[in-house]
Amino acid sequence: MRLLVALCVAWPLVAAADIRVAFPAERQKLPFVEQTYLIGAIDRNGAETVYVNGLTTGVYRTGAFLQMVPTKPGTNTVVVAAGRDRLVRRFVVAEQAKPATVQPPVVVESDDSELLLKPSAWTTTGTLFANRVRVGIDAGETRYFLPKGFTLRGAEVKGTSWVCVWLENARGFMPKSVLAPNHEASVPPKGLLAPDPAPTFPDHPPYGHPPSDVSICLDPGHGGSDPGSLSPHGWKEKDVNLMQARAIRDALQKAGFQVIMTRDGDSFPSLYERPQLAVDQHVDAFISIHHNATAVNRDPRLARHTTTYASTSNGLALAACIQKHVGQVLAPVQNAGAQMKSYAVCRNPAVPSCLIEVDFINLPEGEEESWDPDRLKKVADAVVLGILDWMTDPAKKAEPGPEDLPEPESESDNL
Repeated sequence: MRLLVALCVAWPLVAAADIRVAFPAERQKLPFVEQTYLIGAIDRNGAETVYVNGLTTGVYRTGAFLQMVPTKPGTNTVVVAAGRDRLVRRFVVAEQAKPATVQPPVVVESDDSELLLKPSAWTTTGTLFANRVRVGIDAGETRYFLPKGFTLRGAEVKGTSWVCVWLENARGFMPKSVLAPNHEASVPPKGLLAPDPAPTFPDHPPYGHPPSDVSICLDPGHGGSDPGSLSPHGWKEKDVNLMQARAIRDALQKAGFQVIMTRDGDSFPSLYERPQLAVDQHVDAFISIHHNATAVNRDPRLARHTTTYASTSNGLALAACIQKHVGQVLAPVQNAGAQMKSYAVCRNPAVPSCLIEVDFINLPEGEEESWDPDRLKKVADAVVLGILDWMTDPAKKAEPGPEDLPEPESESDNL
């Protein structure tokens, strides 16, 4: 506290035109955390050193800086100084929440459970992606996707907004918001077969097809009123996502692929509109492009990596091929590989889908490289190579010939 007061005296209050703090924003409300990262930038032609609450903070060659600062509940004040300029940033940290009383999950243990009302006919009203039959109430795992207008057997679960439904003699659960009672239909049997959500889509990649026969849907993440994460200069993730998507589009089209975009401007298609477009346009693959940032209390310098996520097995195959090549061009950024994670845009039952997290933009190095035109193109070319790998039938991939095998090692090589 004495140091903070001393700083306020040492630097008279002047307009800090050469200091910009992108995060936290003025008066921004943060959850309860014991520390947060502070990122910003200065005019690189000015001071070489930034002081954050008196601590010397390195300035990256672009002028960006990053400093972890301790926090406390209530209003926090941070003084950022560079040369003769000073910026005071205030933000609010929430009080530590009291442990919430966790209600035990509602579990329907049998078809004749006392929690179930009388079975009746219900008809789906949502989109393919909203009509998810879950394995349990509030469960993330999806058992089936149902088309709009499909009628099945269901029973309301007392005290909840869920309906227990039966398909293929197994119980599942759907939110009541995507169902409507169908009083004109007879009650379907428990053994009703689940419909194929994608009867006209192939069950394998387009092996052997030329790129001109293959269509790809690119999804630049965020957009419109949703900026995504911020970089030290205050640049928005939604903008670099679009830049990277356009670079991938150009590379794909140059290779002969057909490409559609969920957005090609500053709009925000909903999370379900994005995969629905891929289904409506009957594309062969869906790729969502994002750039990462850490949680507010995590040091971005300790988290930097690249990865590609998928939520289905066919999406994971696509993700693995793409991440193999993307990881190579982003080295030495850590390659975390392809991973399974439940994202709305990746749960597509018809179209193999994945989500690329290219880099961390709340890190000065990640910011600089993510907006670099040369790297945008390298990542784009890597995605094209990944898709071409994905389209290659594993059974027909060339086996190494004698000329490709390594020379046998001599005994001296092993010494």
